[in-house]
Amino acid sequence: MKRLLMALCALLLGTAVQSQVSGKLVIADSSPVAYATISLLKRSSDSTLVRSAASDAKGSFRLSAVLPGTYIIKVSCVGYSNYVSSLTIPGSAFDAGTILLKTAGKQLSEVVIRAHKPLVEQGAGGLVVNVQNSILTKGSSVLEVLSRSPGVIIDQQTSAISLNGKSGVMVMLDGKLLRLSANQVATMLNGMTADDINKIELLATPPAKYDADGNAGLINIVTKKNKRAGTSGSVTASAGYGKGDKSSADIDLYNNSSKVSLHASYSYNRDHSYALLLAQGISNTPIIGGLTNFHYNGQGNTVSVYQGLGAGLDYHPGAKTVIGGAVYYSISSNQNNSHNFGNYALADTNLVFDSQLVGNSHTHYIHPSLYLDQSISPAQKLNINLDYFDHHSNGPTQVQSNFSDSLFASRQRNLANANINVFVAQLDYSNSFNKRLQLETGLKSTYTPSKSASALENLVGDHWVPVSAGTSNNLATRELIAAGYAVLNWKPDSLTSLSAGARYEYSRNTTDHSLNAQYAIDRTLGKLFPDVFFSRKLNATDEVQLSYTQRISRPSFAELASYVSYNSPTSVFTGNPALKPTITHNLKLAYNRQDYLFSILYSHDTDPILGVQGVPGPTKGLVYLMPENADWQNNLTAQATIPVKPTAWWEMNYNFIGGWHQYRISYFPQLLEKSYFSYSLNFTESFKLPRKYAIELSGYYNSSSYNSNSRSNGNAIVNLGFKKELNNNKGSFQLSIADIFAGSSYRGHSGILVTDAFDTDVQISYRPESYFRPIIKLSYSRSFGSTSKKATRDTNGTKAEQQRL
Repeated sequence: MKRLLMALCALLLGTAVQSQVSGKLVIADSSPVAYATISLLKRSSDSTLVRSAASDAKGSFRLSAVLPGTYIIKVSCVGYSNYVSSLTIPGSAFDAGTILLKTAGKQLSEVVIRAHKPLVEQGAGGLVVNVQNSILTKGSSVLEVLSRSPGVIIDQQTSAISLNGKSGVMVMLDGKLLRLSANQVATMLNGMTADDINKIELLATPPAKYDADGNAGLINIVTKKNKRAGTSGSVTASAGYGKGDKSSADIDLYNNSSKVSLHASYSYNRDHSYALLLAQGISNTPIIGGLTNFHYNGQGNTVSVYQGLGAGLDYHPGAKTVIGGAVYYSISSNQNNSHNFGNYALADTNLVFDSQLVGNSHTHYIHPSLYLDQSISPAQKLNINLDYFDHHSNGPTQVQSNFSDSLFASRQRNLANANINVFVAQLDYSNSFNKRLQLETGLKSTYTPSKSASALENLVGDHWVPVSAGTSNNLATRELIAAGYAVLNWKPDSLTSLSAGARYEYSRNTTDHSLNAQYAIDRTLGKLFPDVFFSRKLNATDEVQLSYTQRISRPSFAELASYVSYNSPTSVFTGNPALKPTITHNLKLAYNRQDYLFSILYSHDTDPILGVQGVPGPTKGLVYLMPENADWQNNLTAQATIPVKPTAWWEMNYNFIGGWHQYRISYFPQLLEKSYFSYSLNFTESFKLPRKYAIELSGYYNSSSYNSNSRSNGNAIVNLGFKKELNNNKGSFQLSIADIFAGSSYRGHSGILVTDAFDTDVQISYRPESYFRPIIKLSYSRSFGSTSKKATRDTNGTKAEQQRL
């Protein structure tokens, strides 16, 4: 008992002698210095950080819970010389007094700050890629830059995007979800130039203030925000060639004043590309006679043209209010002229297939938005956003074929169009109760009516007639999502932060009408999605993070729509209105040491959505390629980002993602359960040369992996870039060579794990354009106009809306 009492006394005494250090920062005229950084360091060889804080608007600062001893106090602030002094703290409250800061030695008429950010950073919800640090960004499309990001894999055939080995990722543009199908998102991002992109946020575990959509997380593409006063802008133009011609142009104009900020932009992208699809194997296809041994060759020849026009206005009626609006309009066309041919060998006959597929699809997209930012007080802020998205697509296709021994006549056509409207209203409110405690809360409502019509028709005489039941539909759907969230951010000390919150979402999906009664749906879901984020700075360089989140992945409108489109004489593409949403649980542990990033993520998915599965449908014997729900999926993923700088002119960055995956599927005739390990490696090597030249070598390797009943082989791509900065701010030239070793062939084996409904055993090889010839692009870019800085609003309106169209 005596020893216990002595220990308690010692503990109480140790607690009692902790001190609080306070003081005030001023300049020569006694004006306070606000928002300076005050650091208390151990007086030792490594000068370990003990405490840190920031001065308030009156220049006062306070460092709590400091043990007695001798320390070094350091004060730093932009525009002032660093203040460093020795400090001996007794066992009581200590007043450091008034500290006088001196202005920097040189006073310049204009200060240009060039901060070098690492290529990859760790954020609260995942990795942040600073894309402008790469030479290959200029002249690239946003899709090309995204495909080079760590952990991102884009399926070259379906355009589906996966993150860290998981499908179901949602894509945002400036915090607003692109509510489009995977193919539509890919088309839009492939048309946009990467010159306008500031960074890409790979949010594997987004916090509650973001929409809960996306079981694999969110990818937020953040565009550049020009905050310079006066008139300024930039222009970029590029031209290139692979097997087909490439060209793009982009111009941005800004005019910022104390009251009004204006922005206008125009972008153009043309891509003439080629691709080759080879397939061979065995399949039971009763539509043409039974078990078939076939060879199939599809030669794609596509010309894609994208044009985008944007304009925005911010108005500052007072110091506390910003009112603004913006509109973005794009139009894209896709001219497809493909030649498909093959051989279908049955037991007693041999069928030869030769067809020409010609189509010209058009897509119109418009997005107007309005917002209000109001500072109620220095601690309270209110944000209101109103957004409307309108997406219209029309894609008629005609097929001329000699293959009439099936459902299809020698001449067919495919009709497909969709109209999707999205209405979004969002209110966000934040309140900083004090420096340590902050509340974020908000409400959001999304209403989406959509209509889609599709049909496959044969030309019989002079008339077009439907092929058969199950190959046409006219579907109208409505979706309502109402959500509310609250997040409490707490900083118990300068080294620790804790964020806990939850998001409740109620959704209802209904179909107004459909040609197929089985697609009549009236489904509701109400669910709470909690999240917790904890971080602790261990010292000046090390930090540990722990988080738990829940998410949902709702089927996209294209996945739900019962469209039907031609694929081959024995198969069609279609949607699945009976798809269930995916519910995901994520647990993540991260450790950061300076720019070295490490993390482990475990996730469990219920009803994960798998795309393009070959299953039976309404027409007997016809293969329906449609999305389906698996039973469950588990993932354990490790990630490491390692930057290395051997010299001042040579920088390297390596990113490794690898993990164990397991899933179960019960919609095949046999139960399928599979476990496997896969990994990917991204690398970047940058070299700064004399006379403003630079070279960049980058690439990635993806190991083999499994998806449903298919196996994909590994592949590797290496890219090379050159850059020359011109003197007197006259711009720069960039030369990029994509896939210099022609490694972008994608090979797979379908039907490898279990026997499906069609006894499929097929080898598939997809060869994009760069497989035949590296894609070379030359770009020129230049900024012009005012260079003085002016703070403006960093628009981040509705936190989610554009991917599920």
